[in-house]
Amino acid sequence: MDIYQEIARLKQENQPFVLTTIVKTAGSVPGRVGFKMIVREDGTTVGTVGGGELEQRVIQQALERLHSGESGLKEYLLREDATGSETIGQAEVVPMMCSGKTWIYYEVSQSRSTVYLFGGGHVGQALAYFLNRLGYSIVLIDNREEFASEKLNPHATQRILSDYVEYARRFQPLTNSFAVIMTQGHNYDYEVLKTLYQRQLPLRYIGIIASRAKARGLIRNLQKDFGKETRLDNIYTPIGLDIGGDTESEIALSIAAEIQAIRFGRTVPHLRDRAKENPKQ
Repeated sequence: MDIYQEIARLKQENQPFVLTTIVKTAGSVPGRVGFKMIVREDGTTVGTVGGGELEQRVIQQALERLHSGESGLKEYLLREDATGSETIGQAEVVPMMCSGKTWIYYEVSQSRSTVYLFGGGHVGQALAYFLNRLGYSIVLIDNREEFASEKLNPHATQRILSDYVEYARRFQPLTNSFAVIMTQGHNYDYEVLKTLYQRQLPLRYIGIIASRAKARGLIRNLQKDFGKETRLDNIYTPIGLDIGGDTESEIALSIAAEIQAIRFGRTVPHLRDRAKENPKQ
């Protein structure tokens, strides 16, 4: 497998990985300068940095760096008489039948935050534009062929033509992802919300575009189906921040800002909270 093709594939699929590269050597070592190895999130690899105990250490270090997000250089000293884990100066000592040093650079490529966007209508198109500029990976789902297209939704990372509920039943979102529900029908919206709630997916945010009256109805239906103790922590409806404006772009901006605020743990004026304060409006 070509290592650069695998890098392109992992980036396209928004999968995290670490690219390890030998950048310097001294003495007798198993790998040469320029040797590369990809370490995926599950510990599988493509390429090599020389094999043996060194490669196992590199894989472990790569997985630790994938968790911390820290790229950087690490020095290894290969010695036949080494025992256990030890360091000499800045170098980690590796028990191998060699007597040299190798320097390996770890380049961490983490997955981007993903937004699953159910509905690619006018507000959805504007939202994808803002989220794209903010660096999110956007998976657009629409049951209409013309909307699940690059022509109408050029800012989506991935466009999927599918029945909304069917997709909600089978997809496996990345941890800490976001979902936005803004289909062309009220029935679709609730069925998608119900399915996502029932599956208890690791979504930080489930936002449903709605008027205050519709939002109250959605919550009532959810509590009717799952009980009064239904947890609503990650459910946001009405959707967006209370920043004003009612055009498609202004609504999309408020939703993008809400997602951004939740991503970074900021306290902001959610429309959801305003609706709770004024339930009769």
